[in-house]
Amino acid sequence: MARRRGNKLLVGVDEEGVLENTYKLTCGHVFHEFCIRGWCIVGKRQTCPYCRERVDLKRMFTNPWDGPHILYGQLLDWIRWLVAWQPLVLLLAQGFNWVLGLE
Repeated sequence: MARRRGNKLLVGVDEEGVLENTYKLTCGHVFHEFCIRGWCIVGKRQTCPYCRERVDLKRMFTNPWDGPHILYGQLLDWIRWLVAWQPLVLLLAQGFNWVLGLE
């Protein structure tokens, strides 16, 4: 439940009246923990949304179980790239085989 008005981030209160966990970046900006994680992991932007200062992911993810999520995301990105460019890769491989006479 975060809203942005001008240069201010409004931190919301959930249904039980408890403030959500926040995370302070090295630049001083404060975000909901899951908002900034989503920005960095899902959005693939490792900079502060306001000032574009680089976010230190190692400092953010102190839990050792968070590491596999980042690696899994990178693996999925590589697989998506491979699937998207598969026709070109196959065409280049066929052309390479044709040039070398390996048909």
